[in-house]
Amino acid sequence: MDAPWTPPGPPTPARGLGRIVFWVITGIAAACLIGPLIATAVTTRIYSGTSTSMQPTLQVGDRLPVTLGEGFRRGDIVVLRVPTSGNLVVKRIIGLPGDHVACCNAAGKVTVDGKALDETYLHSGDQPSAITFSVTLRPDQLWVMGDHRLISMDSREWGPIPETDVVGPVLIILHGGATSSVRTPQTFVSNGLAPSGSRTPPFVWLIAISGAGFVALIVLLILGITRTIMRRRRGSPVPPTVQGW
Repeated sequence: MDAPWTPPGPPTPARGLGRIVFWVITGIAAACLIGPLIATAVTTRIYSGTSTSMQPTLQVGDRLPVTLGEGFRRGDIVVLRVPTSGNLVVKRIIGLPGDHVACCNAAGKVTVDGKALDETYLHSGDQPSAITFSVTLRPDQLWVMGDHRLISMDSREWGPIPETDVVGPVLIILHGGATSSVRTPQTFVSNGLAPSGSRTPPFVWLIAISGAGFVALIVLLILGITRTIMRRRRGSPVPPTVQGW
């Protein structure tokens, strides 16, 4: 006589623990996906270049991601607010708080603490400055200038700007579909005024983490669907056979 069929019992403790682990990992992956996106939206702004005062480094229409509150150094390209109007512009930091910035020396160059700058980033045909100046910056002041000196309105007209007027540095430039990193000009490095190399914007790492979270969620979704299908197949009762045909 065949034994009567009984439905499967409750899940074993091991299976229950596996489910807990699965959902904990899923929660972590979801946090990795959503958290960095929120952080990027809160801390990053994208500005569009509308002026020729930073040519040839920047062109009209370039998109400039800026991380709010990110530190800056001499030679950095920064988005800042014009002290006299509050309008947003893009300039290059030449001097930091405490620096003595002057133009021009006997060779016609801008100097920072007596160190002459070889400004290879200037627009072709432009001289370092047609306006002479000699300023010692206070602890909260910066000296900024455009790369197209012939047309740029900058600290030569405004004077030093407060550090608090800087929105943040431009660390990468988006030219249409192309992306380029902003490196510290070699003259600042050679003169010991800034460290060498380029910096990776924080939002790049945040987006990478978010992408990893997205991939992990897809893998977990596929794994969860596969395990559910397999479990249902194992748990399906076998139809009874009829004797005596």
